[in-house]
Amino acid sequence: MELIRKFKKRRAIKSYIKKLPSMLKRDYRKSKRYTPKQVKSTIERGGLSVVYACYGIAMFSNRKDFDQFHQEIGENCDYDAMRCEIGDIYFNGSSDFSVSDITSASSDSGGGIDAGGFSGGDSGGGGGD
Repeated sequence: MELIRKFKKRRAIKSYIKKLPSMLKRDYRKSKRYTPKQVKSTIERGGLSVVYACYGIAMFSNRKDFDQFHQEIGENCDYDAMRCEIGDIYFNGSSDFSVSDITSASSDSGGGIDAGGFSGGDSGGGGGD
């Protein structure tokens, strides 16, 4: 059962990396970060998995907005742990990736995301702040 859950989570995160940058840009214009409500709305409208929406929010929002959003809805999600998990899998271990890095990974024709990791260079980071 744990293996199936892990697979579904990875698939959801991968779809956020591949699809959300262009969907968010279309819905809200290009930005260095998006609000949690914008990310969640785009995930819902786009038919992506809402089960792991917190990961999408952690990817595209800053910590302050992430924490405030989760406090308002009464959920306890760990921004750092989610970004570390995403970074370990898709950004060569770096949790300091930005929306720009995600956009680069989503359009990476070298297959980095499909291979399980981002094959780009140094992100310059910023964590979406």
